[in-house]
Amino acid sequence: MSTLQAISISVIAAILVVAVVALIPVLVQVRRTAREAEKVLETVRTQILPLSHDLSVVSGEVKEILESIHRQVERAEDSITAVRDSAERLRDFEEEVLDRFGTPLFKLATLFGAVGRGVEAFFRTLLLR
Repeated sequence: MSTLQAISISVIAAILVVAVVALIPVLVQVRRTAREAEKVLETVRTQILPLSHDLSVVSGEVKEILESIHRQVERAEDSITAVRDSAERLRDFEEEVLDRFGTPLFKLATLFGAVGRGVEAFFRTLLLR
C-alpha cells in the first residue's frame, strides 16, 4: 500500500469518525423529540376520546332541536293556513249575508225611519192643534 492510499484511508476514517460523533447528538435529540411527541400524542389521545363523545352528544342534541323546530314550523304553517282559510270563509259568509239580507234590511230600516217620521209628524200635528 502506498503512502497516498494510507493517507486517503486515514482521512476517510477520520471523516467517518467525525460524522459518527456529530450524528450521536442529533440521534439523541431525535430520540428525545420522539419521546416528547409520543407523550403529546398520548395526552391528545386521552383528551380526544371524551371530547369526541361530548361532540357526539352535542350534535345529537342539536339534531333533536332542529327536528323539533322543523315540527313546530310545520304546525305553525298548518295553523296559519287554517286561520287564512277561516278568514276566507268568514269573508265569504259576510258577503253572502250582505247579499241576502243587506237590501231587505236597508228597506226595513228605511220603512222604520219613515214610520218614525210619520209618527213624529202625527204627534206634532196633534200637539200643535
